[in-house]
Amino acid sequence: MMGTLLVFLVIAAPAHLDFFQQGNAAYEAGDFFRAVVLYDSALGIVRAAEIYYNRGNAYFKQGQLGRALADYLRAYALKPHDPDIKNNIAFVRQFRPDKNYSATSPLLNIIRSAFTILSVGVTGLACGLAFFLLGLAVALFLISGKRVFGFISLGLALVFLYLLLAVFFWQGLVNPAQAVVAVPEAILRSGPGAEYKEIATVHDGLEVRIIEERAGYRLIQMPGGLVGWVEQEAVERVYSENRKGQYQ
Repeated sequence: MMGTLLVFLVIAAPAHLDFFQQGNAAYEAGDFFRAVVLYDSALGIVRAAEIYYNRGNAYFKQGQLGRALADYLRAYALKPHDPDIKNNIAFVRQFRPDKNYSATSPLLNIIRSAFTILSVGVTGLACGLAFFLLGLAVALFLISGKRVFGFISLGLALVFLYLLLAVFFWQGLVNPAQAVVAVPEAILRSGPGAEYKEIATVHDGLEVRIIEERAGYRLIQMPGGLVGWVEQEAVERVYSENRKGQYQ
């Protein structure tokens, strides 16, 4: 279990802290179902990595690997350098029945670390601030002609470029098409209906991408490229449609 919430969250949402603490108490008592309900109430007030992480732990204790992984991924977007979050993501990925054995490129890991220094929300705010300061510095340089403002403009341009790239990188990570299988077992079919041919069976915790939705079914793409239809409730989106860090 992670520690208490940041002080500013406590001040901003005392009711949220109450639900969070009650959820922790239920978790410690072994009532994981009630813990999830209380964490849901806390998340209805404020989104925080600590709540997603603890709710993910409660889901894991109930054997719901997909929902646990989804919550750990949501927590990661809000607190990307927390070692507990990263460790739990890696653990669930190894624990689930369907494993993706494709190796992650060391170069991709380096790029990920470079562009996820800040959380998804803070990265967007910092990018907007950098753009504003860059415009101000350029205006001062054009008005005054002083070289110092030119150097400041150059430095801010580099910062803005980095943050802009980080924003695009985060958008790829929190794509609303990203989803997980959230039932013990689901049948992958050739079409959106029970009458269509069975292609494969997928299991709880597998990460997929949602391509299309139709009549209670979702067309998903599995790691490796295989596509098929599953019942809508079999998969859960990790991130919401707005891509602004507001998660389900």
